[in-house]
Parts: sequence; structure tokens; C-alpha cells
Amino acid sequence: MSLDLFFRTEDIGLDEILNYYVETSADRDIVDALKSRSPVILRGSRGVGKSFLLRTAEAELKQEFREKRVLPVYLTFARAGLITAPTAGRFQAWMIAKICNRIVRAATTYGLALPAGSAIDALCGGGGTQPSAMEQVESIFEDAWKGGTQPATPIEPPGVDVLGDAIEDLCRSAGLRRIILLVDEAAHVFIPEQQRQFFSLMRDLRSPYMAVKAAVYPGATSYGPTFQPNHDATVLSVDRSVTDDDYAAKMREIVYKQEASLRRAIEANGEVFDTLAFAATGNPRILLKTLARTSPFNRRNVQESIREYYREEIWAEHSSLSERYPGHADLVDWGRRFLEGDVLPALYRRNAAAPETSSFIWIHRNAPQPVREALRLLCYSGVLQEGVSGIRATRSEVGTRYMVNLGCQFALDADPVGYGSTVRSALSVKRMVEFGANHPAYRPIDELSLDAIGTEGNEALLQQLKKPVDRLDITYFLRERLHSLELETIGDVLASNEQKFMEAWYVGPTRARQMRNAAIAAVLEYLSG
Repeated sequence: MSLDLFFRTEDIGLDEILNYYVETSADRDIVDALKSRSPVILRGSRGVGKSFLLRTAEAELKQEFREKRVLPVYLTFARAGLITAPTAGRFQAWMIAKICNRIVRAATTYGLALPAGSAIDALCGGGGTQPSAMEQVESIFEDAWKGGTQPATPIEPPGVDVLGDAIEDLCRSAGLRRIILLVDEAAHVFIPEQQRQFFSLMRDLRSPYMAVKAAVYPGATSYGPTFQPNHDATVLSVDRSVTDDDYAAKMREIVYKQEASLRRAIEANGEVFDTLAFAATGNPRILLKTLARTSPFNRRNVQESIREYYREEIWAEHSSLSERYPGHADLVDWGRRFLEGDVLPALYRRNAAAPETSSFIWIHRNAPQPVREALRLLCYSGVLQEGVSGIRATRSEVGTRYMVNLGCQFALDADPVGYGSTVRSALSVKRMVEFGANHPAYRPIDELSLDAIGTEGNEALLQQLKKPVDRLDITYFLRERLHSLELETIGDVLASNEQKFMEAWYVGPTRARQMRNAAIAAVLEYLSG
């Protein structure tokens, strides 16, 4: 039997979303935050359910509209790649035109009148033409890639202040408490410079009448200098914990909501399904994709599905990031080698020798910055989940705990289901494989140089390298030590090395690492810009 499952939220109509919603306490908190008056950054890797939770919030707001008068406006910037010559002004104009059009469309759908006059005209460009002037602006920008002579835009999109006034006028005239802007694919479809422009716009649109909620990926988001995620928004992570008591039951319910006919087979092979569910490590899309390959559902087909996906496909998807983010190719490749060559074998050996099992690693807080960036890209791919920072490990050293995708572990064994059952039945978050500040596995990526980065044609990166060392996120003492070494720009620091830094008075290995990490952190987000 071929299973007809929804892998993506885009395939589900808004009126059907709540039929497939399986609520956990964490998901409930996220949906409530998405419906609240505060800005939200919703962070999670591909397939964990960011889009689904955004649409769930929209569906609930739709049901509550008559009572609460909060207007949900859902939009995606998926067509950003079609914008040619995306200068700062041109790109912001396109984003504002798109926002205006989606607000007008939502207001019309909910039966709200748009009275003429005041700033409200800015939302549609005035007049009663079809398509509206603002819709024409959006279309002109998105069709520019076709080449040839592009027509002039009929109007200029409003600035941020005018748009804010228009939103306030709309809320007052229509009796709305506020507008909730649910922005899916908010950043990962943009190059880093465009991401920074979006988050500046998100900050500027904040008002009592507008709350922006944006879904982003970990490890591939550039917020820029003017937007501070933990100050300008509430940052929420979509991570379903495999250590929750009801984890397996909730994953079963997700499947039953889509394909009730599987209930009998799953209940007859409960241990097998639970291993497949734990392999997905909280990612519903991965669970459904691997489940779709198991028809008919039995142990042999599940074994093959785990081997096929977690030995091959998940890594192929991660390696493809080097094409999407060419400036990060070395980080992508090293991250895969580190997980396959060092982390997974170490976990496998540990689990074979200890009564409690683990799928957790600990990375020292002073590990080289390229290592930390490579780990963030692995989080983007779903191979890792970033856990708690500030965790103490052996010798009371401090670092960050990560969870390794369980399926990648299960696939190492000749019997993935049997090994998976053993691992998940004794899984302990307190057991970690530790990688210190100077682990030998870091050496291939530690010496990130300007030659490796490549600056040709990347004007944003070149400007960043010219900035003074006083802009680095380090203490005044360390900045003064850099000045004493006549290292005056971020580029100077990046072109140097830790041995050079230790020539300064009272600078040892730890402080030298902090200097270099700060310089690398300052430029890595510009690599693909």
C-alpha cells in the first residue's frame, strides 16, 4: 500500500490544519506566543514544524477573530531569489510591497473595509484598479529576472513610518486590536545582507498595532548589528525532546492523524515504530519520510529505511549546503567529517560499554569559532540539536551540550532496530562525550584564513574586515592588547594567529583564542553575502 502523507505544511489547507495538530505542552506555549503581542523568532531545523505552528496560530486566530479582533497575516518571502540587483532600497521596497499586499488581502478576506484617505491608501497604492498599484510593484520586482526592459513601478512603496501609520489607521478604523504578521521562510531564502535588512525592518515595524513573528533556521541566520534577537524579540526553539515521557505517543498520534489505517500495524510492531520515531529525534517530517518507505510496515522495512536515510540522505542534504552557502563549504565539509569520523564512533563505543547510553556531546566554550559555526550548520541540517549552554563537564570546564540525531547512531549498527531499542531505553542526558577547547579533531578547521574565506566580490565582507578592532565583542583589556601588537582592524586580527596574540603582555592561550574567535565571529555571517 502506498502511503499518502503530507510532508510539508504548504500542502495542507488552513481550514484543515487543526485536524492534524497534535499538541504538546511545548507546542502550546509556542502557539500562544505566536498569537501574543510580542515579536517572536521561531527557530528550528528543517522539518521540525515551524511552518505548521505558524499556520496553527493563524487558524486559531481565525476562529477567535470575532471575539479578539486580532488579524493574522501569513506570508512567505520564498520568491526573494527572483529579485535582481537587490540593493538595500530596492529589496526593502519589495518586502514592504509584499507586506502591504498581504495585509490588504487578509483584511478583505475577513470582511474589513479599507476606507479611503489617511495613511491606509499606502497599503494598496490608492485607487481601485485591479491589480492594485502595490500588487503591480510586487510583480514588477519579481519579474525583473526575465530580462529585457522592465516597466517603471507605478508608485513608490511607502517607507517604514508611513506603513506603520497605515497599520495604525487600519486597526483604528476596523476595530482591530493588532495585526499579527506571521513570516514563514523569513531568512533562509535570503543572502546574509538581505537577512540583515529583513530583521532591521522587523524591529522598525514593532508597535502596539503590529507584532512580527518570523521563522528562521539555526546556524544560517544573520541578524545584523541593529537587531538583537534576545532583546528585540522572544526567541523560541522548536525542539521536541525525546526524553519526554509522552514523546513516542505524540509521534504515533501525528501519524494516526494523517493515516489512521496504520494504527493496527503500528500497534502490532510498537517497539519497531518507537525506534523509527526516536530515530527522527523530534522531527515530524523525517519521521513521515522514513515511515513512507516502510510499506508494508514491518521490522525488515524499518531497518532498511533507517539505513538508507541516516547513512546516506541526511548527509547528502547537509553536504548540499556548500552549494547554497559557498563561503561556508569548508565548515560544511569539516562538520560532516567530525560527526562521521569522531563523534558517532565515540558514542557507539561508549554505548557498547556503559549501562546508561548517550547521544550527547559537549563542546568547550573556548573551542575555535569555526568549530562552533560548523556545529550550527549541522543544527541547520537536523544532524545536531543545540542544547543548554553553560554546562559543566569534567574538571568543571564550561561548554555547550548538543544532541546528535539518534537515527545517525542507530544506522551504525547491523541491527538498527535492536541497537535503537537499547539506546533509547537507557538514554541519559547526563552522559556526554566531551570535546575540549583544543581537541585534535579541530585542527583541520582551526586555522581559518583570509585566503580560505575568499574576499573577491564580497563588498560587505571587505567593509567588515576594515572595521577597527574596537568593534570586536571582547573586553577593553584585550582590545588594548591588540592595539599594542599594532593589529588595528578586524582583518589584521583574522590574518594573524594565536601565537602572535600571546606576544602581548598577560595574554595566554585562552585569551588568544578569545581574540581570534571574536574576529572570526565578526566575519563568518558575511561569507555568502
